[in-house]
Amino acid sequence: MKKPSLLLPILLLLLTGLRAQHIIEVTYALDTKGKYVFTCNNKDYCTYVLFLDFPTLTNARADHALPYETEVKPGVNKLLTISTIDPARDIKFNFKTTNRKGCLHPVVNPNFTYLLPIAPGQETQAYRIVNIRNATAGATAGAAPAGGAATASSPSTEARDSGYAVRLRAKIGDTIYSARRGVVTVVSVSNTENDAGANTTDSWNHVEIAQADCSFAEYGVLRKDGAFVKPGQIVEAGTPIGLVGGDRYGRGSDVRFSVSYSPGTVGSEIPLQFWTKGNGKGQLKHGATYTSEFPQNLLTQEKPKPAARRPAHH
Repeated sequence: MKKPSLLLPILLLLLTGLRAQHIIEVTYALDTKGKYVFTCNNKDYCTYVLFLDFPTLTNARADHALPYETEVKPGVNKLLTISTIDPARDIKFNFKTTNRKGCLHPVVNPNFTYLLPIAPGQETQAYRIVNIRNATAGATAGAAPAGGAATASSPSTEARDSGYAVRLRAKIGDTIYSARRGVVTVVSVSNTENDAGANTTDSWNHVEIAQADCSFAEYGVLRKDGAFVKPGQIVEAGTPIGLVGGDRYGRGSDVRFSVSYSPGTVGSEIPLQFWTKGNGKGQLKHGATYTSEFPQNLLTQEKPKPAARRPAHH
């Protein structure tokens, strides 16, 4: 194998600076057997689907079928290994990656019972809204010269909108509650347009929470700096997560709530079943009035049970 280029350390330093800006990092290193081991560092608090492809792969073979698609959980994940076919010849490859939040094969549970994300006892009118915005995952590419090594990182895309959502009429300053247990993945509450009375905006304040079945709940519209939670925090059903902002878009201030199995991908969102006082479990009807209720069995339906205590031995 030929000696790596002297320019390589400079290239690696430059790429390291770029990688620091990204949540999903794909890198590789040469092991003691002369193989290139690819890993992914997921710095987020939820699972992603990663797509890895090699437009150029000369004198090299992978130990997985290409292109390669896999789930990467938070932390460092081993991906695949590239080996040289003929050690007497140069190895050349370049690669590209894309990623999206979610799982490869999520198990959809359309019958899960959600709480209304408003205070217990609060009455509201419910409306269905349809959003048409979409986003595509970011992509980056990396290349390795003959005998060299390079790294590549793939930026995450803050793709928020679902194609199906509910609006719950509310007042400015009302508290928004978690409708289900999960891990906070996004807190975006820096926008001032809604509180200033803008009648439309492309960026409204929201909180995203990753749920146990690899779905993602989005809560809005929050007041500027009105979140009570932070990324990485585990919240239980019924936990206060923020304050309603002053939004004049549509019918006025509201709580907007949606659940998607691939945030930003049209068609990945699902209609939801909510528990409401006097009605029990069911889908919300457009324009109907409901009262929130937090039954104890729903507050604890996903809460981990304490481990059984072992009897003391005497």
